[in-house]
Amino acid sequence: MTTATPDNTADRAIRVIHYWGGCPQTANSKWQRFLHLSRGCADAGWRTHLVWSRMPEDPQLSTPFRDAGCEIILQPRPPRNIDPACVWRTYRLLRRLRCDVFHCHNVHTSPLLGAALAGVPVRIWSKLAMSPYYERSISPRGIHRYQPSVRLSAAMAHRVLCISSAVRDELVSLGVSPAKLNVVPAPVDLERCTTVQANGLRTELGVTDDELVISTVGHAVPVKGWDLLLRAYASVAHDAPASRLWLVGSTTGTEEREMTRQLRELAETLGVSQHVQWLGQRPDIPSILQATDVFTFPSRSDGQGLALTEAIAAGLPCIASRAGGIPELIDHDANGLLFNREDVDGLARALQTLLGDSQLRSRLGQAARHSAQRFGLDRATQQMLGLYRELLDKQSAAAGGVAHATTEWADRP
Repeated sequence: MTTATPDNTADRAIRVIHYWGGCPQTANSKWQRFLHLSRGCADAGWRTHLVWSRMPEDPQLSTPFRDAGCEIILQPRPPRNIDPACVWRTYRLLRRLRCDVFHCHNVHTSPLLGAALAGVPVRIWSKLAMSPYYERSISPRGIHRYQPSVRLSAAMAHRVLCISSAVRDELVSLGVSPAKLNVVPAPVDLERCTTVQANGLRTELGVTDDELVISTVGHAVPVKGWDLLLRAYASVAHDAPASRLWLVGSTTGTEEREMTRQLRELAETLGVSQHVQWLGQRPDIPSILQATDVFTFPSRSDGQGLALTEAIAAGLPCIASRAGGIPELIDHDANGLLFNREDVDGLARALQTLLGDSQLRSRLGQAARHSAQRFGLDRATQQMLGLYRELLDKQSAAAGGVAHATTEWADRP
């Protein structure tokens, strides 16, 4: 496929399009990441567009983007990896807007195909998760062993940003050139994680001062390992009767409802249902974290673990599984504790250790907060803008343009 030569006329700014593909539910770190990046593009004098599948119900989730000069564009989420209708919609949109940088964050294959057909000069894909096969602990068969959608997305992108080294290694194993891959962890709002107070949340949820709160944040699907956590908690609850387990995250989706039913039955069978609180999806995650004593992340697979990153930034002692990119966040016994994937006994031992040792909780929490500084939003935004400039310069030079073309483009009115 041909790559269009960047338009060097002096009457327009660089146009950057971020393809979210979904819709924000809360002002979480993912939302903050997009907003900071949109503002950074605006400060550089660039025009920014954001593709959502629908408008959020809360206008406070869209107004800040508009205030930053970012145009929100609605397009249906494609029902499958390769969807001709999505390819066509994306192609027409990018041709109409004369897009210079197309950054695909979630849904990827069809939008990237559309961007390639449209000849967008710079195409970037952020791979934010491991393959579903890793998550489900199954061995793919037939054509699925080759993950054609993933391979095609990587081929259509000029650069693939991997959320962790584990994701990068997965792509290399599929034959993607390492030269095309950058490891770029997802940032979090450090200030929000550290300055928000619990504001009586424990009292509101009926937790007494002498009770220890164990929490996890995710949603009720098998990959998040909430069943593992319930089993581990049940084995230590008799030694820690003054404790609560908070399960935080959505339980209302189609798959989530069935999983929630099974988890509630499991809690009843294990005899711990009276200690477990189902908090659902909440907008006050920083407050939840500040009210927590021990954070757990028993995921069976995760590219990085944004909820874990937020808990680390909040200065919590964390217990997490050795799966996916998670060990890149936790250095065992330095800023948290790790247990082997699916190892209920290992998770239980880690819980028992932290619940019974306040000094260890304090030491690990302080080290966790210090280690989170590399995930700041401002730093990540500047790195991303630098990457955009680098790729624009390379594409301009390859097309016969002048060196340092982005300097000219950034000065456009």
